[in-house]
Amino acid sequence: MSDPGGLRPSRAERSGQVRKRWRTQTIAGAAVVAVTLVVVVVRAGGEAETATPTPTASSSATVAAGPAQLLAMSVTGAPNALLATVGAGGAQASAAVVLPPDMTVVMPGAGELASEQLQELPGESMRVGVSNVDGAWNEHYAVMDLARFGAVVDRLGGLNVDLQDVYAVGNDVMGPGQTHLSGAQVSDLLEEDADDTAARWASVLGAFLAAQPNLSPTDLVETDDAQAAAAILGSGGARVEIMPTQVVGGTALIPAQPDENELMAELFATPTPVRAEVRNGNGEPGVGEAVGAQLIPAGFRIVLSENADTFDHQTTEIIAAGAENEPAAQDARKAIGVGKVIQSSIPSGLADVTIIVGKDYHA
Repeated sequence: MSDPGGLRPSRAERSGQVRKRWRTQTIAGAAVVAVTLVVVVVRAGGEAETATPTPTASSSATVAAGPAQLLAMSVTGAPNALLATVGAGGAQASAAVVLPPDMTVVMPGAGELASEQLQELPGESMRVGVSNVDGAWNEHYAVMDLARFGAVVDRLGGLNVDLQDVYAVGNDVMGPGQTHLSGAQVSDLLEEDADDTAARWASVLGAFLAAQPNLSPTDLVETDDAQAAAAILGSGGARVEIMPTQVVGGTALIPAQPDENELMAELFATPTPVRAEVRNGNGEPGVGEAVGAQLIPAGFRIVLSENADTFDHQTTEIIAAGAENEPAAQDARKAIGVGKVIQSSIPSGLADVTIIVGKDYHA
């Protein structure tokens, strides 16, 4: 549809609006459930002050205290990216964060990519990229396609999905609210090239995790550890959030800070990552991704990944932006195993630590 007045919001802006609506409706739903529980207890026991309702899976009361493991999850086959980080550990509540489609992210070794391009990478690389967006290392990864995902949904007897809007699913019109969907209907819901894909994916993922799927290796297209992936995805009901984003330059959708770091800390007890800039100064292919895979588990996020001015740097330089960042620079050196630490009194304005990778580093 044309927009002669120029007032139609961009896709990035509409994606941000979708996230706000999803969060508002999720919180409102949790509040309704909590009030209902209180009323039920009061009617049953007659003593409101002694009633302690059990928090629901979508309530903020189910915040994870720090899951033992994080999993980068990808479901391929849809026009828009279906990516998420799922965390679980022991008796703690599990949680998940959906990475919105059409979001611009920094992929170590490749620079800026859209969410869809990140999802197209091999599973190991996808895991590095998702971890970098999170600012926390995803110990495992699992890739499914829509056909396998739908088959698992059917094996579960379908999913009770809390739809956030009215949708045409196949030949049916469904929602809003709790709606039972078959595997084919879930696929139809996610296959549409829609502005609210993030909300659809979050609703489906929440229902999928709540159903505690019992996955087998054949359900996964790619994974580093099928048993670990199955354990995380089958650990029980999860609080699912959409990653906070902001629009920059009028069109680009990027993770919003400090909102994203705060959400990751709330759900997974992850520390705020140190901002790092990585420049390839030796010319070896794959250097940026390899360095990222070592730095991210050590508490770093790569905010810029590009080539250095030349490829003749012999020694890796790890530059701390001020004395306060020298301990972080030492941690970076320990993580990658080579290099000399240099302190700069001139802040970069972008990163706390800058790494120029030299020929002493081998991926």
